Amino acid sequence: MDRRTALQTTISAATLAVAGCLSKDPDDDADFRIGGPWKPSRDPLDGGSQLRRLGITEALVGVDYDANPTPELATEWERLDDYRWEFALREGVPFHDGESLDAAAAVESLRRTADAAAFADVPIDAIEAVDEATVAVETETPFTPLPAHLSRNEAVLLSPEAIGEDGSVTEPVSTGPFAVDTLQSGTELRAVRNDDYYGERPEMEIVRYEVVSDDQTRRMKLENRELEMARILPHEMVSALESTDEIDVYRHEVPRIRFLTFDTQSEPFDDDRVRQAVDHAIDRAAITEGPLNGVDDPAVGPFSPDVTEWANPDLETDRYDPDRARSLLSEADWTVDGGDSVRTRDGDELAVDVFTFDARSLPLIAEVLQDQLATVGIDLDVTVMEYSTMVDRVGQDSFDSYLTSWGTLWYPDPDRLSDMFHSEAASLHHGYENERVDTLLEEGRELRDRDARRERYHDIQSLVLEDAPIAVLTNYANVVATTSAISGYEPHPTELHYGLDSMTLEE
Repeated sequence: MDRRTALQTTISAATLAVAGCLSKDPDDDADFRIGGPWKPSRDPLDGGSQLRRLGITEALVGVDYDANPTPELATEWERLDDYRWEFALREGVPFHDGESLDAAAAVESLRRTADAAAFADVPIDAIEAVDEATVAVETETPFTPLPAHLSRNEAVLLSPEAIGEDGSVTEPVSTGPFAVDTLQSGTELRAVRNDDYYGERPEMEIVRYEVVSDDQTRRMKLENRELEMARILPHEMVSALESTDEIDVYRHEVPRIRFLTFDTQSEPFDDDRVRQAVDHAIDRAAITEGPLNGVDDPAVGPFSPDVTEWANPDLETDRYDPDRARSLLSEADWTVDGGDSVRTRDGDELAVDVFTFDARSLPLIAEVLQDQLATVGIDLDVTVMEYSTMVDRVGQDSFDSYLTSWGTLWYPDPDRLSDMFHSEAASLHHGYENERVDTLLEEGRELRDRDARRERYHDIQSLVLEDAPIAVLTNYANVVATTSAISGYEPHPTELHYGLDSMTLEE
């Protein structure tokens, strides 16, 4: 029996015994059944969010309900100088296969994470064991967001026995309150309670997560009592679900925004006056009250003040001003003959494209934008395509604009703004360059003082609002529905976990 086969046998026996279900038919209904659109993965480096959300994997650092880094498998950490950090491990923590968590195990797992493509932009230089209960991480440059990055789903700790000699992982063996029983990546994950968990033991013994990609099917399964929880439901279902007996609906804002991104390197959006005109021509309240059914709120900046203190509280809250938009376009020599006709300059019409994809109501929002921009003389043509096709298209050639949606705190630190606006590090395809913004971003990731960092990130948000490489449109709320038999559910602000360990299910 090779190492991998032995590991799988050990895990299977341990998890079944822990759940007390060796004599049960594995097809029996679980205590708690969840339906969602996302496919679970065995390897945390390849889409491991569902493993974390279901309480299977854990990391050195967690995220609290104020969207800040908090101890998880590390009880505390200290920044010894600009480059070196030390993390004290929680004592008495077993992996699901019975192996003990110690510094050597943590180092092996973290080195695998640091070498992965997902962590390519995190300047980790070295990871080593100081003693059996302490891990040191050194960075190439001063990097204050390190703990936030170590809270990411890719940075969870795995048992050394779960990592092959080639670095591959076939079974996600970690330390959480639940352990994997069976996993079919495209369809289902079944987890059992970890009775050796170091923390409070969950009430539920068996949890099943089912991939249900169709929104209507998730709703139907919930109403038919085939699920106890249905996640990521469309906003248009909220009213009907709220009027359905024995179903509770949760609408909670998460750090995600919908926004337009402009190509600042090509006409017409190389002119900041045209970008600002679009920003002023958009009635965000009409979008949220129209196609979004009042579930989401208009966005002011990249961060929502309802989610995090990193949001600049002094940003202009309502920029809808079509007269100002018309004035800016006229200043940029885009003229109109009268009425609602399309503006022209040197014989060319102000006709622009917007690319988007079919998710999170984006095509519906694009239709509203068409009507709103037409009132100031901009002809907007909408093309809906696959997400990957859109990313390829805007990454290769010049374009006008694209409409997308992004999580803005998927690691809990405002350095996420570097991914959005730094002239060299940004993942957005806008070509935006502002030396002052770059300097503030670079200072923000090095400074230790939280107040000094907050000041810089607030300044960045003000500058970006003025330059308008993007036009933020709306914040984003997840819609989750459960049976009324569930109690203790508290939506996590960054969706890090479902909180299964604190939930109860009435018989």
